[in-house]
Amino acid sequence: EAAEKPVDVAEVTPQGGGDDGDDGVEGGVEGGVKGGVVGGVVGGKVGSTTPIPPQNVVIPFGAGMNRPTMTGGRDPIYTKEALAARVEGLMIVRCTINVTGAITNCRVIKELPHMKQAVLDALYSRRYTPVMFNGQPVNVDYVFNIRLVLPTR
Repeated sequence: EAAEKPVDVAEVTPQGGGDDGDDGVEGGVEGGVKGGVVGGVVGGKVGSTTPIPPQNVVIPFGAGMNRPTMTGGRDPIYTKEALAARVEGLMIVRCTINVTGAITNCRVIKELPHMKQAVLDALYSRRYTPVMFNGQPVNVDYVFNIRLVLPTR
């Protein structure tokens, strides 16, 4: 059997289609951006070193993100049981702040007696400024430290 002759890639030319006059950049990718960097990330933001996550991805809150500001909602309301037991302290809850500033998917990390549902209800009622990363709103996992102090009479 005769071995197939290897094809020299430099000799291969595209077939059909015609010439649109734009040969692109050596090492570039189809659909790339003029002025983009060879070896850059497809779908990356021009001038950015960090790709922007897709809208449905939740990322941990971290460096380069603005701290969210509460724009609406309420504080937790003490339950009768928590008042009677004189419950005070810190509850820690991890929630997602979505791109519209709504709170979703809360998970209690540290709870206080008789206050879990009251704190969750308050968090779900709240709205925040969207968290921005590389100039875009993103869904973030954010840890809320809720300090509960007995109301004064």
